[in-house]
Amino acid sequence: MIFRKTEKKDIAGVLEIIESAKERMKNMGLDQWQKGYPNEYSIREDVDKGISYVMEENGQILGTSVLTFERENVYENMKEGQWLSDGEYAVIHRIAVSDSGKNKGVSGGILKGLEKICMEKGIYSIKIDTHEDNEPMKGFLKRNGFEFCGVIYLDREPDLNAKRVTFEKILEKKEV
Repeated sequence: MIFRKTEKKDIAGVLEIIESAKERMKNMGLDQWQKGYPNEYSIREDVDKGISYVMEENGQILGTSVLTFERENVYENMKEGQWLSDGEYAVIHRIAVSDSGKNKGVSGGILKGLEKICMEKGIYSIKIDTHEDNEPMKGFLKRNGFEFCGVIYLDREPDLNAKRVTFEKILEKKEV
């Protein structure tokens, strides 16, 4: 499997993964990603900004994620709880795996790739949020060294004021 930046030619494959993930969340009774976001426009915007990544195997996109290094207002104003660190951080958004990529280590491979990028930039804190009832994601985060930190309420449409639980992982400083 190859972890790399998303290219324009990958957008259809990424969108297919996102749509499949939306359906899985809907079937789990979650309202996460059910109001038109993420969509093709947001995926294109992520690709144009160079913040979208994919895991591929034999030309097939198996997973996707976004990694940003900009401070987020909603993270700066956590309503309940406290982050593990106060310094610079990266944020993971929209990690999703295709049905054919399930149980192949795709999400773990994506996470390792994102962690490597962070360490290369000298950023050792990674933050992420998810729906409070997204048990598969919460389990994945805990298994991969993320610690629960608290609760935020989203500050943008279409999910204005939606409750999300937050996690943070402090990476071990080492040579990359």
